[in-house]
Amino acid sequence: MNRISSQQRKLVYLIIIVLLLAPIVYFGAPGNGKDENSGGKLAQLRSKYDLGETSLGNVDPASATMNLVLLGLRGIASNMLWSQAVEQKSQKDWAGLRATVDSIVLLQPHFKQVWEFQGWNLAYNVSAEWDGVADRYEWVKEGAKFMMRGSDRNYKYPELYWESGRILGQKIGRADEKLFFRRYFLDDPNREGGGPDPEVNPDGKDNYLAAKDWFEKANEVELQPGVSQSRLARVLFRSYPVRSQIDYANTFQEEGKFDEIERIREAWEVASTELREDWGSERFMTPAGAIVLEANDEILEAIIHEEGDQVSLEQKHEWVNRRQNMSNYRYWRLLCRVESEAETIEAHRNLFLGKRAFIDRQDTYEAERLLTQGMTTMEKILGEWPELKQEDNFREECLKSVVIWRGCKQAQGEEIPADFPLKSLWDSYPGEAQEYSDLFRSLYGG
Repeated sequence: MNRISSQQRKLVYLIIIVLLLAPIVYFGAPGNGKDENSGGKLAQLRSKYDLGETSLGNVDPASATMNLVLLGLRGIASNMLWSQAVEQKSQKDWAGLRATVDSIVLLQPHFKQVWEFQGWNLAYNVSAEWDGVADRYEWVKEGAKFMMRGSDRNYKYPELYWESGRILGQKIGRADEKLFFRRYFLDDPNREGGGPDPEVNPDGKDNYLAAKDWFEKANEVELQPGVSQSRLARVLFRSYPVRSQIDYANTFQEEGKFDEIERIREAWEVASTELREDWGSERFMTPAGAIVLEANDEILEAIIHEEGDQVSLEQKHEWVNRRQNMSNYRYWRLLCRVESEAETIEAHRNLFLGKRAFIDRQDTYEAERLLTQGMTTMEKILGEWPELKQEDNFREECLKSVVIWRGCKQAQGEEIPADFPLKSLWDSYPGEAQEYSDLFRSLYGG
């Protein structure tokens, strides 16, 4: 009897074991790493949400780092690799640095700061260590590619898309080497056969328009349920597609491309439309409820009614004003409006050609004539829109033009008249006027 009972108990234990194994197999069976429907339920969820970190990384199997990885101490192993990357940078071991960075991201592919820090490090710090401009550009691209890889692996981090756009826009477009970098972005000297590098510029766009695409992706990701960003105040974060369009429009006058007047006007008109209809029409939450930057009483009253008439129109206007001040919205709207005018484009053209006549040909008479025309128009524009004095690039262009105009007068043996176009701007910013005058003297004497 006891023997039969023992057999029965063993059979019951076996049945229980099988029953316990069934859910373990169902939930925990490993996948093949390729098909998101392969493996158990947990493997499918890891694949669906990109949570699996099965790679051991490209780590030396005989190193202390690999010992830590095998013991499950990925974090400590990654810290050791970070220290190694810093040392390799200081020793200018670029091949070793590239391999180490790849190992770090294989070990921690979902640690956002890895992608942010190392992408920035490659584009800004490592690139600065090189003497050749083409070599610097190559490492700027490496940083951009690294950040783009991070956004592909971590599609719920809008910051990585935003940082990718910032490298393409600000690093390539505003570095000291920007004239070369912008040209290389369209015709890469490090690529056999020339043309743009398809990994960073697959559509052959201007760098600011390529950056705009990444900022738009960042905004799309930021809108997804359960996703947020910690980079900037939301009203600023979502402004960057428009800001890139404005930067693109600005490049025409900065680089003297005045033979494309229709493209200039179109670029500014696109910026103006997107500013008002996209960014300006978005809803942003405040303590007084939702507001829009491009607000009027009708729009705000509709929002108040929709929210249950809990706040007054005056409270809404107060928060609209605060958010407009925070984002400098009214200024950007004004700039787009003024810059799209044919009169403004012509003024920029005269100032640019006047400077080139003086610098390239030392033709002081032609330079004075063109600068006088441009300065006169700019004075009229500033009289209508005095807020433009706050814009650094606009003010710098005007003050530098006055400096060269004064240099033309002196070169011709003439006294500077007591009154001249843009004199009020000149008198309002004596520090900047003196700075540009000193620079002129250091370059041209006088």
